Amino acid sequence: RIEMQHFGVKVSVVEHGFFKAGLVNSDVIERDLLRLWNTLTPEIRDSYGEKYFVEYIKAQRSSVKRLCDSDISKVIKCMEHALVAKYPRTRYRAGWDAKFFWLFLSYAPSCLSDML
Repeated sequence: RIEMQHFGVKVSVVEHGFFKAGLVNSDVIERDLLRLWNTLTPEIRDSYGEKYFVEYIKAQRSSVKRLCDSDISKVIKCMEHALVAKYPRTRYRAGWDAKFFWLFLSYAPSCLSDML
């Protein structure tokens, strides 16, 4: 955003939380976790134990189900506003988690949040 300002280009940033789409999909996450688990040495796998891995997968499923929003239109609405508004905002936050995690920066000037 700051780099493009020099060229007269205004950039709006869409900071989204977790949504049930693309990479935040239980099947994709589980496949990647299984791939990583299988690349561990037998000694490391044994030290954690199979039960640990199974419980971790269950916790991952629960987190995705509980925390991820299925309404991707929130992100699309932010993008649409940034593109068509006469005075688009500097930052858009889509999803409760994005608003929560970035709450402290929402009270700061954009130059400070850009720096951080």
